[in-house]
Amino acid sequence: MDYFAIAKVLKPQGIKGEVKLETYVEEIDRFSNLTHLYTQQDGKYIKHLVESGRVYRGFAYVKLSDCADRNAAELLRGQLLYIDRAHAAELPENANYIADLLGLTVQDDNGHILGILEEVILTGGVEVYQVASKEKKLLFPLAPGVELERDLEKGIILISAARLEEVAIDA
Repeated sequence: MDYFAIAKVLKPQGIKGEVKLETYVEEIDRFSNLTHLYTQQDGKYIKHLVESGRVYRGFAYVKLSDCADRNAAELLRGQLLYIDRAHAAELPENANYIADLLGLTVQDDNGHILGILEEVILTGGVEVYQVASKEKKLLFPLAPGVELERDLEKGIILISAARLEEVAIDA
């Protein structure tokens, strides 16, 4: 994937075209230094220059150069804002973007395919994987010992069957 959703526009802020964001990133301070963001329209990504960005009381606010007033900002309400992979934050070693994990096959160490990783839920503590198969959906936290291996090249996440029995629930 070449673009990552990093925020959702909640509402206009003030009368000069600034918008308040719900962020999807751990380091919210990044919004103070972004040079551009993208919106998506009809399957195409549209680049917007960022005039300014700030963080206040746990929310990020940005002013896009082509968003001149409150009316223009209102048109962005509910839209996702994206960053391209080249400008995305660098990850620590052995970490992956959630977007790169979605769609991977999840199987246990007994060789049973559990399904496809459909969603990663960030709880503030431990991540929760939602895996879907034709028969059911399965939710489980990435508690210690649950995930044994993650191989993006092979498209597989290997899970401990024994630990999965302890922590998983059917959705």
